[in-house]
Amino acid sequence: MSLSVLRGFQFLIPLITLPYLVRTIGMENFGLVNFSLSLGMYFGAIIQFGFGITATREIARHRNDLSKLAQIYSATLTASVILALISAVLFILIVLTVEKFNAYLNLYLFTLAFVVFQSLFPIWFFQGIEKMKYIAFLSMGTSLMFLISLFLFVKREEDFFLVPLLQAIAAMITFVLTIVVIHKQFKINFKISHWTEVKTIYQEGWYAFVSQLAPNLYNNSAVFLLGMFTNNIAVGLYTAATTIIGAAVSFGYILSNTFLPYLSRGLNQHKLFQVVMLGSGSLLTLIIFMFSGNITDFLFSVAGQEAAIYVQWLSFSILFTFAYLTYNTNYLMLNGNERIAKNISLYVSLFSFFNAIVLICFYGVYGAIGSILIARFLMAYLSFWFYKKKD
Repeated sequence: MSLSVLRGFQFLIPLITLPYLVRTIGMENFGLVNFSLSLGMYFGAIIQFGFGITATREIARHRNDLSKLAQIYSATLTASVILALISAVLFILIVLTVEKFNAYLNLYLFTLAFVVFQSLFPIWFFQGIEKMKYIAFLSMGTSLMFLISLFLFVKREEDFFLVPLLQAIAAMITFVLTIVVIHKQFKINFKISHWTEVKTIYQEGWYAFVSQLAPNLYNNSAVFLLGMFTNNIAVGLYTAATTIIGAAVSFGYILSNTFLPYLSRGLNQHKLFQVVMLGSGSLLTLIIFMFSGNITDFLFSVAGQEAAIYVQWLSFSILFTFAYLTYNTNYLMLNGNERIAKNISLYVSLFSFFNAIVLICFYGVYGAIGSILIARFLMAYLSFWFYKKKD
């Protein structure tokens, strides 16, 4: 329930801020903010390194061994910090080198800060020990702080650069408070780990890392390529549509993350998990498809009809994502088939990335939508095919 509240709240915030930002900073600046975030998300995926799966799995298996928990926690967080430092250096070099980016230097630096603190957030620890209530309360508190500060300080089009700054402050506070909670409530102290322990963390998380990183080549790249080939208004409209889809998909991640610790200890409940996931995914797809016009009109009136068409097409990706989570993340990754899961994500994502370049170049937003649908269908279908083969 705590995880459900947390995930639900995390995706409710964008639905609240979306209409406000579109009306306040305008669709073009809204697109610019999300374009900068799309660049940052590449590095966010590197910092997380698939720990949401591997660290959660290991902590769930050693949840009653305090010494082992401290070792896993320290080594994983150390590994994340190292990746964060490397990512920050690379990100800054790219921004300073490319004129399109350094024209809005403050925006990109604030985005970097937000991505780093958000990616360092050790949600994997609480998922593994199945004590999500602490994070739920902390995240809701800082999210409310972000909302209030957004309404207080972002009042004009020129204030668009404050959006990632306020997000970064909220993410930083949540991260610091989380470290304190882990120390105070669970008696686990962070210690710089030996390189051999960190190296082991990287080795164990490699397949999960590739599996989680590869989708960014088609998912996040859709926004990034739109910004490169079209304009910020197109990015804004597409991002607004995907925000609505993301809110629906978030329910799938709620179910996936909730079942993950249980399935990590044994897959005997996977049949029930299939029914819950595929039934929920089908229902949400139908609802979003049928009421896309009402949803976009309610959230934002600017180009609402055009965005509704985007939402309708993208709604099919909801079911595909639910199926992927069912058979890949929560079966192949937990059943000793990490290599297969990794290869599905890697090869489909590479194909979809180059496919997206062509489609977006010629068809703009519809090309981005097409690339997303093709990629998610292939990921779901191949995951199901290998599930049947291994079952």
